[in-house]
Amino acid sequence: MTWQWAMPIAVAIALGLATPRLLRALPPPFDEPEARPYDALATRGFAAVALVLTTLAGTLVLAVVAPLSFAWAGLGTVGVLAAMIDARTGYLPAALMRAGWVLTVAGAAITAALLADWQVLGRAAAGAAATTALFWLFHRFGGGFGFGDVRLAPIVGATAATAGWPTLFDSLILGGLLGVVWGLVWRTRGHTEAFPYGPALVAGPYLALLGTAALPS
Repeated sequence: MTWQWAMPIAVAIALGLATPRLLRALPPPFDEPEARPYDALATRGFAAVALVLTTLAGTLVLAVVAPLSFAWAGLGTVGVLAAMIDARTGYLPAALMRAGWVLTVAGAAITAALLADWQVLGRAAAGAAATTALFWLFHRFGGGFGFGDVRLAPIVGATAATAGWPTLFDSLILGGLLGVVWGLVWRTRGHTEAFPYGPALVAGPYLALLGTAALPS
């Protein structure tokens, strides 16, 4: 239906308009209470990129897993914005992550109710728990992963799992491969600090959807 395809654009426009104000309202990172790293991002250009990426994310979801649109809304809005912030600053704002948790839980619950399929909500909960546990282990023992990635993990895990366990698995694998490539590029540019993994983590589920769409039905 036409209105369904208009939804990603409407959501993207709303996010684009709100992005500068949201960025200015974000509290500073815990480890740098005097810093204001997000203020510099509150530009029309940054908001325009957020609008484009959110539109693409929402359109892909409608094209591949339309009945799960509400379940994917948190990742496609807050998750995309958080990944953009991480790419530019190396931070995943805790306040934004909490908003993402709420949107993801609400979206999964609404989807389960609309489809009369409560397994969707169960998969979301299990996916969130499993992905969070995995990234906590990476953070605790692997090095190179910040706790922001742990906060982002339940949004990614819950969202991808609503489409099924293969989608969650593919999301983590494809996101990981993208992270490896990005990490190599990061090093070749002379960076010695840990690279921001949030963009790869958020991109994983969308790469999985692209893979699903590319497979013959």
